[in-house]
Amino acid sequence: MRKRKILFLDIDGVLNTKWWYTQMDRNTPKDQYGYAFDPRAVANLKRIVDETEAEIVISSSWKSFGFSELEEMWNERGLPGKLIGITPNSVSDEMLLDSDIDNIELFHIRGEEIKEWLTKHGKQVSHYAIIDDMDNMLPEQQSHFVHTNPEVGITEDDAEAVIAVLNGVVK
Repeated sequence: MRKRKILFLDIDGVLNTKWWYTQMDRNTPKDQYGYAFDPRAVANLKRIVDETEAEIVISSSWKSFGFSELEEMWNERGLPGKLIGITPNSVSDEMLLDSDIDNIELFHIRGEEIKEWLTKHGKQVSHYAIIDDMDNMLPEQQSHFVHTNPEVGITEDDAEAVIAVLNGVVK
């Protein structure tokens, strides 16, 4: 079995940017999910996917829509890459049992969710990257993490950094 490259993707502040929101007018495309994502950020995501063949796991609060709804949105909007899953919602009993309770902080919830997904699926993963506008990752995830500015989302520099992580090049 071929090992996969996985991109843990946040949406707000990564694809859905403050800059794009200020540029919108009544002609901006809108669908049942809201306004279209920032086309510059989407183009940078496409570049990441094209250069790494990474598959996408949604780690965003948007996962509350459920995987099939997100997959439908992805396809309807023609977004790049293949969605293969979502991270678990918040801290599960299993996560609590497997963690040092004194070191679990609310600050690291998204990092814990990614850790749980990797615990279940990590044997199939060769490389992973996390792209998010909030730095709530675990210390051991920092070398896989690219922090976006929520004003502009994924920039060309962010894309370069993610590509380096996913292709195994030290950043």
